[in-house]
Amino acid sequence: MATRFLLRLARTIDARPGKIAIVFLLAAVVSGIVVARIPIRTNLLDVLPEGNPTIRAFRGFLEDFGMMDSLVLVVSSSEGSPDRLIEAVETIGEKLAASPRVASVDYNLVRSGGRFVGEHFPAYLDSGGVGRLSERLSPEGIRRQIRRNREVLLSPLASPLDAEWISGDPLNLREIVRESLLRRTVPKGIDLSTGYYMDADRTVALLMVRPGGSSRDTAFVAGLYREVAGIAAEVSDGAGIKVGLAGEYASVAEATGVIWRDMVFSFLSSFVLVLLLVYAAYRPPVAVLCVFVLTLFAALSWTLLFAYLLYGGLNIVTSIVAAMLIGLYVDYMIHIYHRFHREIRRGRSPLQALETTFSETGKALLSSASTSSISFFAVVVTSFRGLHELGVVAGFGILFCLLSSFLVMGSLLSWLAKVSPARIEAGRPGGIPMGWAERLVAGRSGTVLAVFSIFLSLSILGSARTRFDAGVEAIGPADSGVEKVQRVIEEKFGRGGEPLFLVARADGDRRLAADFDALDLQGERWRRAGRVETFSSPAMLVPPPRFQEESRRLLSDAGLPGRFDDAGLERAIRREMEVQGMVPGGDLAAYAAGIVHALDGEGVVDLARFARSGDPRATYFFNGARNAIAAHLTPPGGRWSKGAIAAMKEDVRALGGDFALTGPLLIFEEIRSSIVRESALATLIAFVANWIIVGFHFRRFRDAALVMVPVTAGSLLTIGAMGAIGIPFNFFNVAGIALVFGFGVDYGIYFMQSRRENSEGGGPGALRRAGGGIVLCSVTTLGSCGSLILSHYRGLASIGAVLCLGAVFCLLSTILLLPSLVDTMDRPRTRKARRAVMDEE
Repeated sequence: MATRFLLRLARTIDARPGKIAIVFLLAAVVSGIVVARIPIRTNLLDVLPEGNPTIRAFRGFLEDFGMMDSLVLVVSSSEGSPDRLIEAVETIGEKLAASPRVASVDYNLVRSGGRFVGEHFPAYLDSGGVGRLSERLSPEGIRRQIRRNREVLLSPLASPLDAEWISGDPLNLREIVRESLLRRTVPKGIDLSTGYYMDADRTVALLMVRPGGSSRDTAFVAGLYREVAGIAAEVSDGAGIKVGLAGEYASVAEATGVIWRDMVFSFLSSFVLVLLLVYAAYRPPVAVLCVFVLTLFAALSWTLLFAYLLYGGLNIVTSIVAAMLIGLYVDYMIHIYHRFHREIRRGRSPLQALETTFSETGKALLSSASTSSISFFAVVVTSFRGLHELGVVAGFGILFCLLSSFLVMGSLLSWLAKVSPARIEAGRPGGIPMGWAERLVAGRSGTVLAVFSIFLSLSILGSARTRFDAGVEAIGPADSGVEKVQRVIEEKFGRGGEPLFLVARADGDRRLAADFDALDLQGERWRRAGRVETFSSPAMLVPPPRFQEESRRLLSDAGLPGRFDDAGLERAIRREMEVQGMVPGGDLAAYAAGIVHALDGEGVVDLARFARSGDPRATYFFNGARNAIAAHLTPPGGRWSKGAIAAMKEDVRALGGDFALTGPLLIFEEIRSSIVRESALATLIAFVANWIIVGFHFRRFRDAALVMVPVTAGSLLTIGAMGAIGIPFNFFNVAGIALVFGFGVDYGIYFMQSRRENSEGGGPGALRRAGGGIVLCSVTTLGSCGSLILSHYRGLASIGAVLCLGAVFCLLSTILLLPSLVDTMDRPRTRKARRAVMDEE
């Protein structure tokens, strides 16, 4: 049935080769135009399993608290004084605040939340703060502070800023509030004494920017990145100031640029290298090289269009599909050209040559494409979205390449043979010579089998040393500028290690207030037990309800509510200022009224009220629409121990159903076992499905088993080599063995098909006829997959390394192990045949 279909296809193409080629090439051009700027999703979450509850919780946390739309500027100064650093931070902050692309900028504690804290300052006071406030609001305390103000203003070191501060807060209540805040909420490593977010040495400062667009809008991200980079360059120009970028926006901008550069480089290098290998093997004329180029272009454009229509673009993993598939695509073209050219050299007509090529070589290509696509499709059993999409796109890509090889290459070769047969004539018609391998197999097949047996045994031992690296670093970008800036933050601000996040979601305001207390108490317990290094929570912005109630009780015990009315406090301050020869400001009445109103207030100041004040920091820990709060945790010593995480999980379960502990570390630890199990299942499916397809093709159990020998041996040797040279599996390359089946089984099919068509010479004879094409196919695969090793993403580079190892070992197993097996198995029959001839003579 397949033979009849292929013969009919050959006759159809031969009747109208030019028209068929034009139609399908126009379709390829249209596809290429559509996918010219195909979007690439660079977020790592886009390649993780979708249905996993832990991943859903983490994604929900990122979306609810704006972590996916964050940008952090790290400003550092080489000068010892913080003045130049503060000036740079102010300049950058003001320029960013004026940008239409920026929703908010947080770089000064007082500027961001000073007004709200001032209006509700009693809620922020601890027992020491209440005591100092009671003393400050006594007649003697007011007199002492006003006298101190006068001394500051008369000091030679006084600045206009001092006068501004004193005029706005003559009782210096901000000092009392700040001390209470510093005692209770300031995390380790941060110096807030100047009002800016500085490290302890005051050489590094942070600006937290909330952009006005999504980090998934690559055009917006690129525009914002250029604007921020321009401001940073302007500020740092020759002034000893350096500006670095961190956060999701910086990661997206960097990843997009890196992936595009890697994709273009790997594609072009694979493309050029593959064409050079084809030219070196066959020395074909320019017209034939153009046929290869057009056929590749059609296959790739259809594959990328399919990915665009099905998934809306590429992700980090599928970005390698073009470079990876070039080497596989050209395999089919090599075999079609090799067979068509051989038939033309024998004096066959273009139609006869095409019929023979399609019915014999084409039939093997159908089986080869089926095994390859099935191997790629087997990867869809993994829940890892990146590998799932790679399997689907690559599997259909193989089918598109087969279609392009038959329709585009077949029609173009037929047309060239009719117009000018000399244009398809190869300068080296035999391809790559294989005499050395033929002589080795013919003379030392037993030795070859023994050597392979030893290495296969060693590979089994080596596979025991193969490990799985579940860290994010194993798949992330190498030499990342954003990662370097993040390490500066970790070093300077004591934020080392992978963070975890404690999230609470309630069904009402009252329940959320109770969760706020519970979250804060749990954080205190973890700090005391040494389970966390830092615990940053909404308490950094608004005291928990229990704390505020205690503050109100202390204020009442001190008799502060009702001690003054508006006019009484104003008179007391004004009188002391006049005694000191100072002129009260025009807003003194409002200042005094604000203090009295704050002291007389009742109830708890909740997070919703803080969020309504417009403070940009509210979104770090609170989402009113979702009734959710969050805390950020960092590990002691820079690493989480398994025991600490297990204990923390138990503590969170004890808090109730409103609470969840999440973070990248928990995600990767949880999905590690499932991805390994699913990848093993994908490999098993690929093996069984390939055996079935090969069995249908050859119709003999022995031939099907022999076809599977090289890819099985090659896969075992690959795993053993990974263990021996220290290449670990990770979340990207773990399905690499299933992908090796995608091309490794083809080599066995080509060899056994050659032997089936002509059994003369046994294994060495089949190697002489098919070995050159198999070597060329393997080398082109090495060229395309080898370009991935240079990728800046460690996970993508590791895929290239695994596939290259697989290609090498599958090739060696096909040109040495398989012919030696065939030769050994055929030897008894050869002796019988010789004995029969001798008996007849």
